[in-house]
Amino acid sequence: MCARYTLTAEEKEILKSHPHQIQGEWSPNYNLAITQKGLVITADEPDIIQQMGFGIVPYFADSLKLTRDTWNIKSETALESKLWSPLLRKHKTCIIIADSFYEWKEEGKGDKQPYRFTVKDRKLFCFAGLWSQWVDPETNEKFRTYGILTTEANPLVAEIHAKKRMPVILSKTEEEIWLSKTLPLETKMTVLDAFPQELMKRVKVSKRVNAVSTLKKPNNDSDLLLPLNTDEDA
Repeated sequence: MCARYTLTAEEKEILKSHPHQIQGEWSPNYNLAITQKGLVITADEPDIIQQMGFGIVPYFADSLKLTRDTWNIKSETALESKLWSPLLRKHKTCIIIADSFYEWKEEGKGDKQPYRFTVKDRKLFCFAGLWSQWVDPETNEKFRTYGILTTEANPLVAEIHAKKRMPVILSKTEEEIWLSKTLPLETKMTVLDAFPQELMKRVKVSKRVNAVSTLKKPNNDSDLLLPLNTDEDA
């Protein structure tokens, strides 16, 4: 699963990896959580990096409030879902720019230890995602939101995550496939597999990560990334 991730890169780093126009001002986020804004590139507008809310608000929803888990999308059953299948068939695919994600290991009742996962060969990478647009019925204002596709975890992540799931991380070639509007959907679905564990690294990080950052209680700084001294780092 993936309910928390990071994008700590500055704009110039992001533009080196994905040389497109970023809409709005972007600030590094060390603790990006559900409902917060992330950077997304869609199949419909592949030359623009958009800011969208994390957690899909279906077009038919009564409000922007999330009433179900729509931030993670199980790739194996997405085509069977009444919610996700229309987005897939209409090529509402997107890639979500990130540089790490967090998962938690249960160490006792109510006690969870966070780990940070990165990709070894590049700082920035992308998750496979879907996106949707909700229109406010009173103001006609448009809001775009996204969710992250998940798959069965590789051993490096499965050792930490109790449900043995992980976000779909794409290679650069797979990014192009996932954003294609001409390739058959069956071809696009083939990229939704587990990223190789040998190309990833994990480190144990502070339990400070556990708290979501809010305006009243900010918890979003580079110290969250510092590894704890542990033999479990891989």
